[in-house]
Amino acid sequence: MKTTFFALLLATVTGVQAQTTSGTITYTMTSRIDMSEMRVVRIENGVRTSGAAAPMNPDGTPMDLPDVIDSKQVISFSGGKVKVEAQGGGPMGGPVMFSAVASTSAVPGGMPVTRSVRPPSSLRPPLSNASYIDLDRKKYQNVLKEMKDSVVKHTWYSEEDFKEPATLKKSSRTKVIAGYTCHKATAKQGEETFVLWYTTDIPFTYSPVNGVLPEKGVVLSIESSRRSYVAEKVELKPVPLADVSLPADAEQITGEELKEKRRQIMQQFANEQMERFQTQMSAE
Repeated sequence: MKTTFFALLLATVTGVQAQTTSGTITYTMTSRIDMSEMRVVRIENGVRTSGAAAPMNPDGTPMDLPDVIDSKQVISFSGGKVKVEAQGGGPMGGPVMFSAVASTSAVPGGMPVTRSVRPPSSLRPPLSNASYIDLDRKKYQNVLKEMKDSVVKHTWYSEEDFKEPATLKKSSRTKVIAGYTCHKATAKQGEETFVLWYTTDIPFTYSPVNGVLPEKGVVLSIESSRRSYVAEKVELKPVPLADVSLPADAEQITGEELKEKRRQIMQQFANEQMERFQTQMSAE
């Protein structure tokens, strides 16, 4: 009888532990923008022009624009799969529309980080981006959805391999982040040097930066001179596998084709916005 009770207790504990292999992590993400690489789009007197020059005020002086973007990134994980979603940002009022696009290496999977300032009447672009990660296959899956009146018209995705892991130089230092004891390490990938803090108390392996991660553990803080991710909340809870799996109707295309699809959708959106703006100007 005692043996049966112990076996049931062990099975219950094991089941609870299995459930904790899923959950969410919320990161505060900071990206530093090279203003010299900014693409500027101006609408002046109904005329749309673009170029690489720094945005200017009407009096000809340079605009005082932030060179740092702060936003949130939420990852959901379950069953060896991860979904990465960016949150935050949004339209800001102003007479000039511009877009600053950071390097595509700024986030996992090569998704660009974009900061936009638009007239208040502008609409949200008819697309959505998301990244999925197949931990077992070591693949990033970048998903692009084309929307029409909040309805998905098309879904495409491209795959990218995990980068070769950078060599970590581990330290004996520890600190607590989001309630978890983390170990310090440093690593260099390309021209970037990273300081990272990781925990082995969450039962899977992940890093917000492709290729910069420990052999085992989850990176809860990582920083370079260009970007940083710091976990502010970790929740271990049941997450349905379907919520972190690639959409079943997604069509696979190459990375270059995905970039071109995104460019075409944004170009069409910009043209429609320009026509709407010109119509408004003519009516005044």
